[in-house]
Amino acid sequence: YTQINDVLEFSESLFFFVCLPPIVFAAGYNMKRKKFFQHFNYIALFGILGTFCCFTIFSFLTGMLFYFHPMQKYNPELGTNETFTLTLREILLLCSLMCSSDVVAAVSLIDFQKEPKLFSMVFGEGITNDAVSIILFNTVFKYTGSTEKFTTQTVFKVFLEFSKLALSSVGCGMVASFACALCLKNMRFLTHSPVHETLFVFCFGYLGYMFSELFELSGIITLLTTGVLMAHYAWYNLSPQSKQTTSLAFGAFGFGAE
Repeated sequence: YTQINDVLEFSESLFFFVCLPPIVFAAGYNMKRKKFFQHFNYIALFGILGTFCCFTIFSFLTGMLFYFHPMQKYNPELGTNETFTLTLREILLLCSLMCSSDVVAAVSLIDFQKEPKLFSMVFGEGITNDAVSIILFNTVFKYTGSTEKFTTQTVFKVFLEFSKLALSSVGCGMVASFACALCLKNMRFLTHSPVHETLFVFCFGYLGYMFSELFELSGIITLLTTGVLMAHYAWYNLSPQSKQTTSLAFGAFGFGAE
């Protein structure tokens, strides 16, 4: 019984290195890019600036709540209530998670054929919001350690690290996608089999994800960037049959992993 539990245990590594990559890569590869970039100014406004505003407001209100009205928790050993407080670091980490929204339900209610602009904005905002929240959480976790004091300089460090992490993750995805596109363009023997092409494209995306995680960047942002750029550049170097096969295969893998 214990051995069966060990085998069936859903570990963190299984989620981040097996289940998550197909989902993120499929979302980027099968994204309706024309509508996404056409309304990118609105998506960036809500997804980036809106996430920062939510993070700031949530952090301020949560801090005020614990400052003016400390919460109580029950201690079963003593049978009494004790004051429950959160440190500033814990508040920031909590709020960086709270500002992440799930748009799956909203997207499922919108018909792309009838409301293409609204669908693209909601879907794009959801992806951007998740990306910003992940980078924000990693940045806060890194620069607000338990041994460090939170000062005014910490705010600038968090902002600089956020920008550095975001740009580096996107850059890693760009390198992986452009390398894949160049290989498919110059090595035409790779395009003789749809199976080989599909596997080749996904391996380059997964390779970028692994390198990003290896250098402590955001692998999710890298993989999403890789999927979007591969669909825009590498897709045109695929054989006609593989152009359909890759979209269907990645969509199926992503749906199965989800």
